[in-house]
Amino acid sequence: MQSDQEPEGNNDKFTLLRRIPSLISLRAFESVARHGSCTRAAEELNVTAAAVSQQIRLLENYAGQVLFKRQNRKFVLTDAGRACLPELRKSFDHLLNAMNLAEGQRLRRSFRLSVPPSFAVRWLIPHFHEVTADTDRCDFWVSTSLVPFHLDDTNIDLAVIHGSGRFFGQGSELLVPTFEVPVCHPRLLAAQPVARPEDLRHHHLIHEVAEVNDSAVPSWADWFAARNVAGVDVKSGSRFSNPNLVVEAALAGLGVALARGALVKRELASGALVCPLGPPAADDAAGDAGYYLVRNPHCGLPDVAEQLCLNLKRVVARYEEAPRARS
Repeated sequence: MQSDQEPEGNNDKFTLLRRIPSLISLRAFESVARHGSCTRAAEELNVTAAAVSQQIRLLENYAGQVLFKRQNRKFVLTDAGRACLPELRKSFDHLLNAMNLAEGQRLRRSFRLSVPPSFAVRWLIPHFHEVTADTDRCDFWVSTSLVPFHLDDTNIDLAVIHGSGRFFGQGSELLVPTFEVPVCHPRLLAAQPVARPEDLRHHHLIHEVAEVNDSAVPSWADWFAARNVAGVDVKSGSRFSNPNLVVEAALAGLGVALARGALVKRELASGALVCPLGPPAADDAAGDAGYYLVRNPHCGLPDVAEQLCLNLKRVVARYEEAPRARS
């Protein structure tokens, strides 16, 4: 014998459904209240006046209250009708806002980009509109990282990472090669000339400190060792963990910095900084060091990633074509 009771666990759901009146009836009620007429409400809702009247009766049966009274051929709200109308309109506003949010999620897309602070300052921010061109309906969330990381462990869609290009087995594409180059403010050389690497022992050295063991980060110790120069105290000097600060320290005349060449091209071309030993030679390149593009293979917006890569390459290529350093 079948029980008349509803299945256990579904009672709350069915009770809630019974408690929610028809949206059609609620729309009819709000429209009649606004127009004071079933006929005009029917025109607005594209139904007959009889259908609107029926929906009002259904809603009044549900509420157990008369919601309208007739006065001079107009529908006028009763006290019960006036009591519920403001909250009903608020509810319609909430429904509309919810659908607008859903539509906004469909139309607007979010793309997450990670770059080193040095890259952000030198290339991304000054050319942001060009970098993000042709990526309509997309909002960009930009974060910065000084150390290589694996994109699978993050929500990053595309990253620019500085290093040797070998980032935990991820595929990478060289965007900007970097090289080690000693630079300083011109006035330092007027006070203490530098004719050969050994002469740098008389200058305050500015170091970039790597947060991880990364051969792509300039190292005074390696630079002197490659030139068989001994007797220079490479443990002394000022240290900065951000390559932008290394460049700023050199511009401020704090000493001679071993900088990433890609970050000082314009300063060298303008004369704001000089290479005390002349422009770097081709063999001064620090191996495979550079800024690399790394894509997340699980990126949900591959079209945006592709366009960003193209735009970044265009911006960087123009920067790389800047005038060469003065000798």
